[in-house]
Formats: sequence, C-alpha cells, structure tokens
Amino acid sequence: MKLRTLRVSMPLCGKRVLMRIDANVPIKKGKAMDGPQGRIARSAVDIDWLMQRGAKIILMTHLGRPEGKFVSAYSVAPVAKRLSELLQTKVKTVRGIVDEKVQKAVARLENGEVLLLENVRFHPLEKKDDSVFAKQLAALGDLYINDAFAVCHRPQTSVHAITKEIPSYAGPLLAQEVNVLSKVMQHPRAPFVLVVGGVKMETKLPVIQRLLPRVQTVLVGGALAHAFLKAKGLEIGRSVYDEEGIVQAARMLKQAGKKIVLPEDLVVVSSLRKDAAKRVVGVSEVGPKDRIVDIGPKTIERFLAAIGEARTIVWNGPLGYCEIKPFAKGTFLIAEAIAKRTGKALTIVGGGDTGPVIEEGGFTDQYTLLSTGGGAMLTFLSGESMPPIEALEI
Repeated sequence: MKLRTLRVSMPLCGKRVLMRIDANVPIKKGKAMDGPQGRIARSAVDIDWLMQRGAKIILMTHLGRPEGKFVSAYSVAPVAKRLSELLQTKVKTVRGIVDEKVQKAVARLENGEVLLLENVRFHPLEKKDDSVFAKQLAALGDLYINDAFAVCHRPQTSVHAITKEIPSYAGPLLAQEVNVLSKVMQHPRAPFVLVVGGVKMETKLPVIQRLLPRVQTVLVGGALAHAFLKAKGLEIGRSVYDEEGIVQAARMLKQAGKKIVLPEDLVVVSSLRKDAAKRVVGVSEVGPKDRIVDIGPKTIERFLAAIGEARTIVWNGPLGYCEIKPFAKGTFLIAEAIAKRTGKALTIVGGGDTGPVIEEGGFTDQYTLLSTGGGAMLTFLSGESMPPIEALEI
C-alpha cells in the first residue's frame, strides 16, 4: 500500500496546514500524561518539521469520549501545554472548532505558528463522517495531513470525509505504521511469532485467523488465555474472561492445532490488592476462588524461548493484570525480550494497556514499531477495510 505523502521539495511557507494528530492521552490533575515516546511527543516531531518550513499549522485531535458535547474535563488545554513544552513555543488554542472565533484565529496565524482547535469530538457531526462538517474544517486549510493512525479504523469526519474536500496526505507517523505493518501482511520473515493478550476475543481472533497461515507460533496470555483455558474445560476461578469468546476459542484450538501455545502455569491471588499473596499453580490447579493475574515462570520461559528464535514478532495486549505492578512481571519480561530481539527480528508492539510497562522499562524506542493504535493495528492486521487510510492511497 502506497500513500500520498508530502515531498521535501513541496513549498509550505505560508501555507495553512490542517493536521489531524492523535493526542488522546490520560489527563491527571490537568496534566497530559505523555512520555518521551508518547503520542503527543511523537506528533511534535512532525509538527516541528512543518514549523521549520514556515507553515501555518492548525491542529485537530480528540480527547476521551465527550459524545458530541462540550465537556470541560476533555478540553485539549493540557495537550496544548504539553506541545508548547516539546516545541519550545506557545501553541495557541481557541475555544471552538469551526466557528467565527476559529476562523479569525487562523487568519491571525504567522508563518511557523501553531493553533490547536478544541476537541474535535465536541462537535456532534465528527463521528458521523459528515460532509457539511468536513467542508467547514477544510475551509480552514490549504492542505490536510492525517497523522493519526490510532483513529483510522473508524470513518469519521476529521480523518475521512475531510479528504474529499481538500488536498490530503499521510503524515510521517501514519505512513511509517502502514509501511511496517504491510511488511508483516505481505512478506514476514520466519519464524513468525504472534503474541496476544488482553481480554476481547472479537478483536484478536480476526488477526489470529488472518495471520495463521504465515505464523509459526501464537503465544496466548492475559485474560484472552482464560477463555481458551475455559474452552478446554479448565477451572479459572474468579478470573476475568470473555464469555462470548469461549466458543470461538474452542474453534480456534481445533483449527490452529499446535500453533496455539497456552500457559502451562499461572500466578494466582485471592484478591486484587497489590500486597496480595501470590501463588504459582499449574493450569489444572486453579481453585474456584482464585484470580489469575499473570503467567507463571514455566510459561515465561517457554514464551521467551519462542521469541528468542523469531525473525518477526507482533505483540498486542498485556499478559497479566499489569495495572498492578506486582502482577506485571510476565508482561515486563516479554516486553524486554522483544526489545532485545529488535535488529535480528522485525518487532511490532501495540495496545495501550502495555504502555506503562513499556515506558517504565525504557523500551519505548527499542522496537521496529511501537504502534500508536492498538485497535487500529488489529484492524489493519486483520485485513479489514480502513477508509481513512484508503482515501490516501496513490
């Protein structure tokens, strides 16, 4: 898949560049929680490139799920503050999206300045992929850049309908994600190891099915593994699992045979307190009151052995209850092993729940691709249609 991108030689000085980024990060006490390789930080690199070329940059992003209404908790003010720190210049804001105040703010922009519009999802027509709203947005710029891969699995106005109203291009982040993920889809080097965790079978199953002919090993952990264990008739106690996914898990076990590798031992607790006593048990030894919170040492050893021989590795989803640090050992060790394998293997990691573990381990810049979008990455790898990206194809 080849996408339209901005050429280095393209004159941008004085041009109004409308750019969709993904700055949807947690906000705590008015501060955007975004690390050195976080979504905002990575977008800042591409914004700076435009600033250096004298463009007038109008940024769009969403934050949370305000459902088409103004919700002060989802204002993008903390994003502007974080961008200002990264770009070492004041990022202007405006309390609006396409109204007269916004139009005047855009008209006042000088070359190299940056304006961040208010949360695009405050507009009731954003999620409707609406042509009228798209025309209003397009009128703010001379050209449009989509650099928000994480939201490209849904056709919404600011990533899809807008491309019909204004010259449109893929940003560097979006182009890189598509390029690397396409390699996995087309010509992955063997052995190819797919590592999947998390909860929902419905998002992971299409990826497993699509990649199964190319994959040598599928390592399954986290709550996703609980559905597989349940499908085999094993006790999982009070552990979280996808009830609707049990039938699918059973079908997958028959279809994939020995390619599916499930945990052979697990870490269990009686409560989800961080100081709860942990026990390592075999998969047939889980009690009715136990909660599975991590993969066990034998499983970790087996997973690490498969990763150590791989030439292509794709990982999506935590392998334990990694929101609580004592239960994140398996996820941490897998993150570390995949990072060390980069260079010898193509390594792709995605899924927001693993982010804190990856950042704490200092692994964020140690993968071939740390995807900005867990859901979008799964959609791309499952081969489903992604209209916002298809609109940018050459």
